[in-house]
Amino acid sequence: MLSGGGPLGALQVGAIKAIFEHGVRPDLVTGTSVGAMNAAYIATNPTMNGIDRMELVWRNLAEDDLFPGGRFRASWARMFVKGNRVFENTGLEHLITSTLGADARIEDAQLPLAIVCTDLETGAEKIFTQGELLRPLLASAAMPGVFPPVEIDGRLYTDGGVANNVPIAPAVDRGATTLWVVDSTSHTNQRRPLQRPMDFFFHAFTLARGQRLGADLKLFSDKVNIILVPTAPLRLFVPFASMEHTDQLIDSSYKHTKRFLAGQLDAKPEPFRISSSEAIR
Repeated sequence: MLSGGGPLGALQVGAIKAIFEHGVRPDLVTGTSVGAMNAAYIATNPTMNGIDRMELVWRNLAEDDLFPGGRFRASWARMFVKGNRVFENTGLEHLITSTLGADARIEDAQLPLAIVCTDLETGAEKIFTQGELLRPLLASAAMPGVFPPVEIDGRLYTDGGVANNVPIAPAVDRGATTLWVVDSTSHTNQRRPLQRPMDFFFHAFTLARGQRLGADLKLFSDKVNIILVPTAPLRLFVPFASMEHTDQLIDSSYKHTKRFLAGQLDAKPEPFRISSSEAIR
């Protein structure tokens, strides 16, 4: 079960590599946003060779590959003009079609795959388990305001993290009994400097998304075996859309997960907390 998290999705790559090396093989995969992308890679080729290829894709990703037409930080003025996005999703589309295939279908993957999206009108989560792969992946990763919503069968869908950022329920609904959960949500894994109104906005949005995970853990913890894979603690802040720390994220997560699998870490580390003095600085 792979969460959203933008560039922190690189943490999932290192964790998944360690898990596969440990001999664990999934029977199904679920993912939200960047986690849906990683889940699609796993479902398409659930082998060590497939994981190595996913890692190579990540290590070669540049910011311009995902945000064509200008740097993300220089484009915030577009948030205040008419429209439904700051960036086109052509970069994401090219990434998906060039690595997974332009005509790929969800049901053709080697493992059952569930992709979480959010209905833009109702806010309800929508789980795609069949049909074309491209548009559900684009929709699941369509961070509101940053990428455009995606129309599928006459309805508009946006970032799956709005409804369900850590897709535990879709796995349970499909018969999973042991769940390996890799949550790379930013509020649990890194410090966001709270210095500007926009910082507080994004931090609050991330906290709101995280409430669903707590509710699902309470709901399902006595019904299924949930293994929360602790991701590596970060000593730096990774801005949304920044790919400059990818190598470090993959490598640190790989080592951290290896330690966890060797029994050297707790399964439920305390979330990273920002002190009041840091919050008002």
